[in-house]
Amino acid sequence: MFPLPPPGRRRRATAALTALLSMSLAACSSGDAPAKPATPSKDTPASRQDVPPVTTPAPPKMAAQPPSPSSMLYLIYQKDGDGALSYEVDDGAVATWWFGHAFDLGGRHWYTGFAYNTPEIYGPKDENAVPAPGDKVNITAATLFKDSAGSEKEWTIDGAYPTIGEFGAYERAGEIDKTRKLESRETGDGRMVLAVPTTFFSNGINSFEYEVFLFDSADMNLDANYGRQRWAYIGNINAGEDNELACSSESGPVQCYKRKGTLTFSKTDQNGLPSILITMQAEGADAAANAGTTEYRYDAAQKQYQPAP
Repeated sequence: MFPLPPPGRRRRATAALTALLSMSLAACSSGDAPAKPATPSKDTPASRQDVPPVTTPAPPKMAAQPPSPSSMLYLIYQKDGDGALSYEVDDGAVATWWFGHAFDLGGRHWYTGFAYNTPEIYGPKDENAVPAPGDKVNITAATLFKDSAGSEKEWTIDGAYPTIGEFGAYERAGEIDKTRKLESRETGDGRMVLAVPTTFFSNGINSFEYEVFLFDSADMNLDANYGRQRWAYIGNINAGEDNELACSSESGPVQCYKRKGTLTFSKTDQNGLPSILITMQAEGADAAANAGTTEYRYDAAQKQYQPAP
């Protein structure tokens, strides 16, 4: 079962409340002589339930929640960050939580936590060094599973993956864009393509992108599947940009524009993976020229999605 780092002992307190109810019979008088208490007949019930019993409904059963991001980071890097979501790990690299994703595939309910880390540092660290556009980060992940989303059983660890690819720039990853939907498509052979919408801000321009991953639900313990990777990063797809801050600067007249695309999956190619369509809507400078739909297909040689020829 999945070993979580102990967050602290749980204590459960139980309390019982008891109430005592006493009833008395009062004799009423008629004239000077006390009246005899009436003797109940055989047909009279010994007691009567005037008030229905009060029942407390049982609390609804809650499905076991995935582990916390800090616990997932510990699972990936085997180093405790004391609850932090970004901290230094081995050889000066800094690990940072990215996001978690739950889904159903292959008869199981899965949960994957994604993180990334900056490059390791060997030798003296240059405190004045500035990350460059080509300085990417390493993508890591850990995956758990159980029978169903509503199961109260504990999660079972499937594996932790120290690297599934590289992405980003300036030694950081794009931020998850909550204004666009995460998209996924099952392939029919136990795999799934996952497209994660992100934004990346640099030099006054906010870029919209999709980071694309491939998940394989095959039984990795089978000899026939030895060496197959559960997760793989398979491409960055541009989905527009907005230069609002750059065009409003005092450095000179810069034409403003905004281009933002949405992703849909299309037909499956010879690799068994769907093609991806980015439909762009544009405003401002060159809007008509930048609107439209672009198709991306999986390139098996480069193991990345690339614009279709």
